[in-house]
Amino acid sequence: MKSWLALSALLFSTALLASESESVKNSTLNSTLNTTQPSVLQSLAERVEINKVIDELSYPKAITTVVDKEKSTTHIIITTRDGELIVVNDERKVSRFTLPLDNLYTKGQGGVLDILIPFTYPQDKTVLLSYSKGSDEANHLAVVKAQLSLTAGISDVQLVLDVAQSKDTPVHYGGKLLQIDNVTKGENAKEHAFLVTTGDGFDYREQAQVVTSQLGKVLGFTINGKPLAAPAFPEAPYVFTLGHRNPQGLVHGADGQIFLHEHGPDGGDELNLLQKGNNYGWPVVTLGKDYSGARISPFSEYAGMTGPLVDWTPSIAPSSMLYYINSKQPHFSNTLLVTSLKAKALFAVSHDKNGYTSTKVFDALNERLRDIAVDSDGNILLLTDGESAKVFKLSFKESYTAKN
Repeated sequence: MKSWLALSALLFSTALLASESESVKNSTLNSTLNTTQPSVLQSLAERVEINKVIDELSYPKAITTVVDKEKSTTHIIITTRDGELIVVNDERKVSRFTLPLDNLYTKGQGGVLDILIPFTYPQDKTVLLSYSKGSDEANHLAVVKAQLSLTAGISDVQLVLDVAQSKDTPVHYGGKLLQIDNVTKGENAKEHAFLVTTGDGFDYREQAQVVTSQLGKVLGFTINGKPLAAPAFPEAPYVFTLGHRNPQGLVHGADGQIFLHEHGPDGGDELNLLQKGNNYGWPVVTLGKDYSGARISPFSEYAGMTGPLVDWTPSIAPSSMLYYINSKQPHFSNTLLVTSLKAKALFAVSHDKNGYTSTKVFDALNERLRDIAVDSDGNILLLTDGESAKVFKLSFKESYTAKN
């Protein structure tokens, strides 16, 4: 925000918007999140064996898996900042492929940001990728679809969505992808629906509160790049939610809830329950401060804006998230597992009658954690960050399986 005058203008416009929607009360949210006490969750490091799967990864950004439940096999899929696709099979055979992405921009926090394997894979081999494209003077987030072969890599890349606004900063792209329920109304009724997060571009924070800007939003779209049916904002049909800074983790809960976390400034990292049409406040509302120490806003809450389920202050720099389900591990099943960069740890978020609690459950690697996935056996895969990153597998020890 350039000045308090600009903030005042934002408050006036968002107050008008708030009159058309109600803020969600955190205390009344229904959830099937694990109610295990934090003291039990803290024992994760004692319950697992740690094995390195692969190393020498250059600035990886995302990890996911292709699981064959019938054969109980897992292919690990990794994408790197500079446009490499890496496939690791159960025998630890590694295949590397170049991603043919148009105008890939890799400076700062840019590059290839995420890969999503839709529910219909491998019957339909279409996958989605998000990445930053452009130049120092004008760059933006893009989503493409492509065909994925586990033995030949990516082909037939087609543009799905270009974020409408370009910026001249190499940071705050967002880029996390999620498939949501099928569209059930309107002309796109037979198409699957997807979300992608977009950041505020750092120097463009006020755009997060401008409905017609696609910066600082969660956008909804179909595989063919059309907006979802029944949009919350007819004048901005792609906008699913607004008021975000740099949203990262984006996952489903067991009952169809959508959880999102995002980076605050200095403090104020957030976990939110995402609901279509809601305004999550940035930069009008924040629990953090500017990196200079200056106050960004006087408001820690505001009418019509949705507050976080969890506030991480000091910042942990949440990077990704997984909703973990494993009947053999009831203490950890139905738990949000959150990776962090600054804190170099894995956090578990559980829920009880008093609200949501974040507990540090694993920091044995002492490395920045970029992303998380699971294999066919429910083992946890952690992707570290940086120029020589690794994937570690956390396997639950037999003595802690089922009965603990």
